[in-house]
Amino acid sequence: MFKLLKLIHQGNWPLVLGLLALGIFISWLVSSSEERAKHEDSTPTPRGPTESANDTLLGAFQQDPAELPPPTQGLAALGKWKAALVLLAAGPMLALGVAMVIHRDDGGQLHVVAVSSNPEQDVWLWVDQARAVPTLHVSQHLAFPVSSGRHVVALRDAAMNESQRFIIDIRAGDNLLLSVHPDLCAVQIDMSTLTYGRPTRSTPTLMGGVDVRTLPVEARFIDPTVPVDIPRDTWLSFQEMPDALEPGRTAGLLTPLPCSLAQDDRSTWAAVRKLHPGINDAALRVGYTEEDPTRREVTAMDNGQLLELFQRQRP
Repeated sequence: MFKLLKLIHQGNWPLVLGLLALGIFISWLVSSSEERAKHEDSTPTPRGPTESANDTLLGAFQQDPAELPPPTQGLAALGKWKAALVLLAAGPMLALGVAMVIHRDDGGQLHVVAVSSNPEQDVWLWVDQARAVPTLHVSQHLAFPVSSGRHVVALRDAAMNESQRFIIDIRAGDNLLLSVHPDLCAVQIDMSTLTYGRPTRSTPTLMGGVDVRTLPVEARFIDPTVPVDIPRDTWLSFQEMPDALEPGRTAGLLTPLPCSLAQDDRSTWAAVRKLHPGINDAALRVGYTEEDPTRREVTAMDNGQLLELFQRQRP
């Protein structure tokens, strides 16, 4: 009952009605089954001819009136009408309830990486002029649940001097990162080698079997007015990253960066190493150098250049 009240409070009254209709329908089926079983048990088993008062054929098949079952035709008809009415009333609600359960839409989430040192107090997010409450807070990362549909979203971080405004169409399962400032972009760094020890020469090339080491900048999102669809296997804080990687999986870090420093992969990598000293230490430990090419540079190399790079990067 508490769960039903909670669903009603959340505005899911069609789902509640459907579930109630389903309960009524199941209850009716059980009741009808029990009545049928009871009727079958109480009906006398047909017997052969009773002893006749005369020798006529008609008299030979006469039964004692007390042994005849009571007439049930009227009751059966009434039961059929009752069943029809129950099905007529419960059918649409049952279908609606099942559809709501199957296609239940829990909306999506809006994510923020705060600049402020106290995100829960200094970051404000309004959805359609209503203050949103975060359901996740890990380090600088906040997550806000939002229902599906079009919304006007306003965001402000007390550490920044400007607010951001977005018009967003939320679909079920969306996870979108919002920038807290018009001059703050986002970059995605491949952490598979830096954190989990995957070999640095793990970028495949057009030459089969020739993998090289490239700077671990996977993507740059340089329009802060556009929400970023958070890529798979990507986290927004170091604390959220898994302890170990499953075979075949990768790990990325999506982090804010001033847009002026995110214009190309090489300047981005230098800025990220400066912003996160732990990443710089890991880069030195696993062997990244200033001479390593970007992924875009590798795609432009011919076979001779790829072989030369492959030989130069050998330990």
